Order: sequence, then C-alpha cells, then structure tokens
Amino acid sequence: MSRHARRECLLLMHSLREDLPAFESLLERERPDLLLIGAMTVCLPGAVACAARAKEILGPEVVVVLGGRHPSESIYPVQGAVAHHPSSPVRLMAEGYVPPVFDLVVSGEAEHLIAELGEVLAAPDGGGTARDRLAGGLDRLARAPGRWIASRHDGGRIENLAGGGPDLARDLLPPPAALFGVRTAFDVFGGRLTGHVFSDAGNGCVFDCDFCSERRSVTGGLAQPSTGADRLMRQLRAVADVVAEDAPHRGASAFVEDSTLLGGAPRQIERLVRMLAAADLDLRFGGQLTIDQISRRMDLVKSLAGVGLDYVFIGVETLDPALIGGMNKDRRAQVGHWMGRTENAIAALADNGVRSGAAVLFGLGERQEHRLALLEELARWRRIHGSPDPISLNWATQHPLRDPAVGYRYHEWSVPAGEWTRAFADFGEASVNYPLRGVAPPVLGEVREVRAAFQELLVTGERATVNR
Repeated sequence: MSRHARRECLLLMHSLREDLPAFESLLERERPDLLLIGAMTVCLPGAVACAARAKEILGPEVVVVLGGRHPSESIYPVQGAVAHHPSSPVRLMAEGYVPPVFDLVVSGEAEHLIAELGEVLAAPDGGGTARDRLAGGLDRLARAPGRWIASRHDGGRIENLAGGGPDLARDLLPPPAALFGVRTAFDVFGGRLTGHVFSDAGNGCVFDCDFCSERRSVTGGLAQPSTGADRLMRQLRAVADVVAEDAPHRGASAFVEDSTLLGGAPRQIERLVRMLAAADLDLRFGGQLTIDQISRRMDLVKSLAGVGLDYVFIGVETLDPALIGGMNKDRRAQVGHWMGRTENAIAALADNGVRSGAAVLFGLGERQEHRLALLEELARWRRIHGSPDPISLNWATQHPLRDPAVGYRYHEWSVPAGEWTRAFADFGEASVNYPLRGVAPPVLGEVREVRAAFQELLVTGERATVNR
C-alpha cells in the first residue's frame, strides 16, 4: 500500500481526552484484528483506556498488543528467567489493578515479532477469532528472531515467551519516513516538514545519570555503533526524498531522536559530515548533544552546521548538579561551573548559526529558590543570546528502571485531574504520584510559582526578540 494509506492506520495521540474521538473513528473505519499500542510509563493509564475502548468496539475480533518503553522497563530477563516489576501490565491484569484488555505485552526488540504476529493472525487455516489464532500460534511466535519477551495473562497465570536472538540487524531497519511519510513540522525549522530520524545506535543514552529513564544501566550501551552514521544518513536521505516527492513546496527538515547525536562518537559524526557534504541534500536538521560534548568538540559542531545542522537540544536539568548528587554526563566539572559551561555552549552555538532549545528537570531534590534562580538564568540567556528556545519544563518521575523496591504500579495518572493538571499545563512529563525515590512530591503552591515565573520568562523573551 502507499505511504498515505499506511499513515492513515497510524495515530499519534497527544491527549486521551482530545484524541479519543479520532481513535474511535479509526477503529470503526479499519475494523482491525490487530491493534498495536505503544506507551511510556506516564501514559500507561491512557493505553489501558484505549485498549478497553477497542475491546468495546471490536469485541473478540481484535488482538491488542502493548509495547514501547514501559513494557521494556517493567518486563525483563533476570538470571535466565523473566521478571515482572509491580508495574508490569501483565502483572497488573493478573492482580486485578487493570482490566484484562491486553492480549499480549511485548518487551524488547519486537520488529520481527510484530511481523510474525501478523502472519499468525492472517493464516488462512487459523479459524476462530483473532484471539483464538493468537493462542494457537504461540509456537510460531517463539521462532521470531530478536531479544524480546512476550507475556500474557491467561486464567490467573502469567505466561512468558522469550526470543533468544540473534541481535536485531539494525542496518536493515526501514526508515520511518519511507514507510509513513512526513506530515508535521517543528517550529524551529521555519515551516519545513520534519521527519523523526534515528541512528539506532542504542536504546538509550551513553551516560548513566541516576534520575534518568534513558540511563545506560537500564537501556544498555551502544549497539552496532560502527555503522550508526550510515543508518542515520539513510534515514536523513529518506526524509529529503519523501518530502520532495509528497510536498516539494514545504522543504524538508529532520530531528535526530538519539539521546545524543550518534552517541557523541567523533568518528561517526565525522563520517556523517562527509556523507552529508557529498549528498548535498535540501535538508535542515537538529539533534541532541550534552554541554560537554559541545564544548569539547566545537569543531565537530561547526562541521555539522556546514552541512545542515541548525538546531541543538540540550539538557540543562538543574542549576547545579552538586545540589542533586551529581550527573554522570557532567564530565568537565573541573573546567568550570555547570551554568557557566552551559551558557558558553549556547553562545558558541549561536555564534555558528545554530539555535538551541533546552530541557529543565525539577523534582530532583532541589529547593524552590534554586528552581526560580534557574529560570532567571534562562531568561538572561534568552535576552543575550536569543536561546534557549523552546524550553521544555519537566518534573521528575520515578520510572520502573528494573527496580521493584519503589513499588509504584503506575496504573493511575501521574498528575491528578483539576488544579494539579492546570498547574502543570506548561510541563512535558510531570508527576505528583510518582516522585523520585527519597524526594518529596511537588507542592502545589511551588508549582504554581514556577509556572508563573516561566510565563514571565516567555513574555520577556518575546519582548527581547521584538527589540532586537
């Protein structure tokens, strides 16, 4: 089928309340016998609600499969066996915390498993409902390559299947843009359509900061890093080609979804620069780098800027890493204070025509005066350097991280409805119910004060832009 037809079977949901009618309309139109849902931890209640609605509309004719980051953090191998965190969706169903709406929950690398699952459900001699065909095809699923775990709840029991490898051949993964097209645009790229691209050089970050759900000790280290630049180049080329074919009047851009661009590996970045220079694509792109990666190898950033990089997203996180016990990615503390190094990196990017955005993370154990001081510093940078813009506010959530000691089940929304939802309206990820271990939950008055300071920061930034 065409890219357009494939994309019509795909829904990216921002809000359960706002997007549920579109979800219901998609189910009614397609009447699928296989529904794949992906969810991060804070989205688990929404995934449950979507699965329940699908069962109401389609009945036993649909097999609902849950995957994504949350299952991969809550179902994992331990000494040759399969462990289920208290928030494992299968365990939640078995213990009665959520209704039995997922027929299969998949952790790990499921690309081959998904294809095999489709073959099982489409088998002409399968007979019965889709659930019957799934139950009868488990032996076939077990042959799918890759490192994955597929779990289901059946009559009070938890059954697990585990793939034994080989590792996923990342060089063979198809570019998402070629499969589904490109329809949306990041504001930072001036109206160009923006594709999401990946080097697939790992499932998380090369660093190991304690508070982060992307940390290396949870997601694993780099995977097949020697060909990461080639994979990323193939995806960048796909975005440029697809936009040129489908919407040539818009122009193409891409955002590299690696936790840090190619893991910050200098040789891979140099190879990417050479390939982009030779290809001469009509493409602007952005990605993520740490403060120390920028300051240590500004020569690489300049080279990237020469072949299309014009936006870098950085993690500021906190006023002073020492106040929260340190950050693994803070590698050059002996060179200078974190805030000073961060401003220097933003200034250096701006001097080379590269704009920057920033993520801020509260709820790490800092005091309120430190939060407000950080926002004041960000406002000062915006007045002087025009960046960071945008700024992403977040309030830390304790993710499963393969650590059952905290005991969170995550079956309720992380932020209660009403005044808490309004207070966190400007935040990306946020949590009231699931603070980091050893950190007190947020205080409503303090969150409101932070939001008011952030709103003033945005207004001040707009005035500075007009004045310039």
